[in-house]
Amino acid sequence: MINKQILKRLENFDAELCKLLKENLERQYTMLSLIPTDSAASPFSTYLKGSVLGNDFVGHFSAEHYSQMEILAAKRACELFKAEHAIVRTGNLAAASRVVLQAFAKPDDTIMSFNLRKQEHCSGNQMQYFFVKFALEPEKFNLNFDKFRALALLCQPKIIIYSPVNYPKNIDYKKIRKVADDVKAVLWVDMGQNAGLVAAGEIDSPVPFADVVTFAASDALHGPQSGIILSKNKFADLLEKTVVETGHASLKKNVLAALAITFREAACEEYKDYAKQVISNAHALEKGLKKAGAELICSPTENHLVLVRLKNFQNAENIVEKLAQGRLLVKKETLMTVKKNISYPILRLSSLDPTTRGLYEDDMFTVGLALGEFLKSPQDSNSIKSVEKIIKELVEGLPIFSDEWLPSDEIVKEIDSDLMMKAMIYGTV
Repeated sequence: MINKQILKRLENFDAELCKLLKENLERQYTMLSLIPTDSAASPFSTYLKGSVLGNDFVGHFSAEHYSQMEILAAKRACELFKAEHAIVRTGNLAAASRVVLQAFAKPDDTIMSFNLRKQEHCSGNQMQYFFVKFALEPEKFNLNFDKFRALALLCQPKIIIYSPVNYPKNIDYKKIRKVADDVKAVLWVDMGQNAGLVAAGEIDSPVPFADVVTFAASDALHGPQSGIILSKNKFADLLEKTVVETGHASLKKNVLAALAITFREAACEEYKDYAKQVISNAHALEKGLKKAGAELICSPTENHLVLVRLKNFQNAENIVEKLAQGRLLVKKETLMTVKKNISYPILRLSSLDPTTRGLYEDDMFTVGLALGEFLKSPQDSNSIKSVEKIIKELVEGLPIFSDEWLPSDEIVKEIDSDLMMKAMIYGTV
């Protein structure tokens, strides 16, 4: 039975589900997302994940059992990030994070974490850890390494976690490594959505300095929802054993295939061009926001992130909801500092998804200007309509994944990636 026939029978059998499917597709095409975790998967990755490989899985009853598909994906991850060892078996970043925590920490151990990252992955975990926060200095918005080192010497953590999901600046990993060595702590870096820029060589990699590095294969890397763990060889056996003990006993071959193609795509020149454009677009977004009078934190950005500081009287949740009505998706967040009583309400924006869809500097400047004007407007129905008009004009005709970022093989050039993406969702390929 060909896929068009399947779709027709599916619509007849479950019209309610098909309606939701089509509504989701419509949303992806008609809205623009500045949310860091929003970025379409590559058509290659999407195709493989939806392929017949999903009928088969890799069984794991010990750390010694691997499939060729898993070996290929892990090998390519190591080559891409110049890592000694890679685990590609965990289904998402939360699962990968729990594996690392359980491998390196015991109950009541002290963990020093940037902005208390990874504490959220301990909920429901019988193993309780003592988290100590290190963060940016208020007003200056920088990391004071002298204070960071003094805190580490005082609390003697078993693990030091650095995850820059709320920090648009790059950091000196050598300095963090030195502190970790001084207190004999494991250094764990979660790259977050910076993983793509690291893979492309646009920003420094933590891999040479960290004991363990985690990231999601989705978002910037355009892969499936999977958690990846990179480590030094000396920790490989411990982590592999913990993966099995925490229940990651099998993985579908379709996901492993999607991961393998994801890492190969990220090594291509087209992906490097994409990463460069991500940073250029982030700068253009900042310029538009500044032109409209918005206050930015840690500007100019050095990666994909742009942080907009909101006024204390502004309701962040309302702003997010109203912008969504105007077809613009943003994420509200609270930026922590070293002072317990000082934090800042922000919008955490990213240039990842707009770049994936094919927007460039002029477009991002327009988006920034529209967003900045909205923030200082009455935020009424007219203000929402103004944003909606601008976003509608920008996204009209845009693909979900621009084919300019696909590897430029002659066969690939003949593929309409926009049609392919529609086909993946509707099941017409």
